[in-house]
Amino acid sequence: TAGMPEHALQAANKEMKRLKSMPQHFPDYAVCRNYIECLVNLPWAKSTTDTLEIEKARAELEIDHYGMEKLKKRILEFLAVRQLKNKMKGPILCFVGPPGVGKTSIGRSIANIMGRKFHRISLGGICDQSDIRGHR
Repeated sequence: TAGMPEHALQAANKEMKRLKSMPQHFPDYAVCRNYIECLVNLPWAKSTTDTLEIEKARAELEIDHYGMEKLKKRILEFLAVRQLKNKMKGPILCFVGPPGVGKTSIGRSIANIMGRKFHRISLGGICDQSDIRGHR
């Protein structure tokens, strides 16, 4: 079970049942198998405690990033809301823009401010939310 919560275990079991009934030469076989492997390999039992100090975040953003005032203000708003309402389910920040504008460095700074590990996920070429969710 890899320490999965109940809803993830149900999804994995459903996919396993689907995989067992599918011939290996079907195109969906590899997609289904990769999805199950991803579910099993996720660190379900690990978590971190967020550090949500707004003044520290403001100072670090000012040091690391010149300009970008609107973006920095929005990030500080996001952190303030997280500080007030810590039980938010699955908040995600998505940065979009051409190469070289600072998306990765801002993300790395936010992770550092919050005391989290940084993971960069490139979604280039993905045109449907079903691809991201693993439904294809």
